[in-house]
Amino acid sequence: METDVRELTLFFENEELVEVAFKLATGEVRRTVRGKQSGARSDAGSFQWTSAVRGFALLATRTAARFEPSSISGRAKSLAASLDYAISKQPMWLIEMFGVDHFGTSLIRRMVLRTNPERKRPGPTTLAINEKYLTAEGLKIYSNGKPCSGADLVVLAVMLASELSESLQGDDVAEAA
Repeated sequence: METDVRELTLFFENEELVEVAFKLATGEVRRTVRGKQSGARSDAGSFQWTSAVRGFALLATRTAARFEPSSISGRAKSLAASLDYAISKQPMWLIEMFGVDHFGTSLIRRMVLRTNPERKRPGPTTLAINEKYLTAEGLKIYSNGKPCSGADLVVLAVMLASELSESLQGDDVAEAA
């Protein structure tokens, strides 16, 4: 039986992702919290605030805000390339955050569509949420304990892009924004 995503909830504090709740069609909810370990949260996995996580946060926020385009693109060392690399390598935080199918493949591979994965061809990689798997309505985003309105999502996406672009070079900045 194939498991489909129903809802993905992201919790931000001061424009930084601190928790992710991922609800599958089966009703199972996978929780991950920011940190090297989940600490007292025995029911949760953990993730660090890496470039790949930042890229995912930006991608999810742009999708929820219905930006056009809602995708993110970039070359080497960009947020898009970092997330693409993580999806290819399936680190533990992705498995804890999204789970795996019966073949052991992380479910994020169904959730995120990739053009030029692993940048095997010249040019940027582009990532977008697969809306056949997770609709924009299935994305719930909270900031400082409150649900984000459409305007809040736009502000959060712009702040994430501007904060994160400081670590990018050249046209990767424009492609992540």
